[in-house]
Amino acid sequence: MESLVIGYGNALRGDDGVGPRVATHLSSTLSGAPVQALALHQLAPELAEPISQAAQVIFVDACVGEPPGAVACRLLAPLDGAALGLGHHLTPDALLAYAQLWYGRCPPAHLITITGQNFGYTEQLSAPVETAVDEAVALVRRLLNLPGA
Repeated sequence: MESLVIGYGNALRGDDGVGPRVATHLSSTLSGAPVQALALHQLAPELAEPISQAAQVIFVDACVGEPPGAVACRLLAPLDGAALGLGHHLTPDALLAYAQLWYGRCPPAHLITITGQNFGYTEQLSAPVETAVDEAVALVRRLLNLPGA
């Protein structure tokens, strides 16, 4: 069973694109590791199936706060079933709940966030967020027990 890394965000909105950038960077360095890295614009209900089949899942996204470029990680738990809804915006904990509800399995999961500085219309990451990409990739590698972490 392979692990799943899901980097998500809008690459046309500056630092919001850091999740896909981390997933793409990681994907280029995996070389045979039992890991699938997805770079996505947003989370969708269809991800519940591959999430349910993964050994573990790591989500990577931008966040708002201080200081720019800060990397944080937290363990996730499935959202309480009573709070679920299929709205326009899904969260990682909702996807974990759907994996459990629809497919009977929810793997261990983490959310890595990188604090953004610029969410304007640009395809470029701000300098502090660009610097944080390597730190986030190293953190993903450590969580997955991959060489070079």
